[in-house]
Amino acid sequence: MTLPLDEDSRPPYLQAAAALRDAILTGEFTSGERLPSANVLGERFGVSSSTVQNALRVLKQEGLVYSQLGRGSFVNSTASGSDTPAAPDADGEEPGPDWPTDLIRNDDGRPPYVQVADFLRRDIAEGTYPPGSQLPPAREIQERFQVANSTAQNAYRSLKQEGLVYSVKGRGVFVRQAPEPGKHHEPITNYLLREEIAREARAAAADFADLTDDELMAREAELDQRWVTIREEHQRIFNERRKVKRETSRRGLFLPPLHDDDADSDASPREKLETALAESKKRRQQRP
Repeated sequence: MTLPLDEDSRPPYLQAAAALRDAILTGEFTSGERLPSANVLGERFGVSSSTVQNALRVLKQEGLVYSQLGRGSFVNSTASGSDTPAAPDADGEEPGPDWPTDLIRNDDGRPPYVQVADFLRRDIAEGTYPPGSQLPPAREIQERFQVANSTAQNAYRSLKQEGLVYSVKGRGVFVRQAPEPGKHHEPITNYLLREEIAREARAAAADFADLTDDELMAREAELDQRWVTIREEHQRIFNERRKVKRETSRRGLFLPPLHDDDADSDASPREKLETALAESKKRRQQRP
């Protein structure tokens, strides 16, 4: 039974909770019976497993179901009208928290934080966490997905970079309001870049306000041609300059004068260098 997602205005997890509630109250799932897995129910309702988990959380708050860590969710005995409380499992353990333990799949090649961010992203898209609501703290994400604190923090960091959530120091992480049409929440560098582009666009509008569309296109074509010519001339001069520098280096003409001796004014830089080296060698040999 696929949920009428397009016809019902309620969030998908509330629709799934209502369908499961009806199935329990009508006897499709009897007292103490183990419910199908989140993946099976998700295929039945046409929603994701995280939506089913949120629906089960609603039913748990209503007292219709309870969960046992590592075993699954069960119909509470009180759901059939009995006053007998739900019994612990065979090992004497109390029902565990209503957190799925198999959400992070080992066969998924993506890092765990990417998988956690994907589930949270779906929760936001499906209305589990509407705009302005606060997301669970990292500790709760750890328990829900059985991951490390750093994994939860990296998942939130990924959602922040996408512009889906924002953090308030000392309060937590919150879902952003839906952006206005044509606007998106992005890193501050993107905002600054768009502002710079907008300023350039305003300046261009003022500079070319007196040109018609045809004149503006002709101006663009003229500048393109000029740029090609300048670029070719620049490349030609660069290549010629590089060859000249190689020849001056080969001839030793790049060496600066070593002194201002007028007697050696006719000597080439190479001769002056050789003379200076010979004199230096002579001085070293004369040292005691």
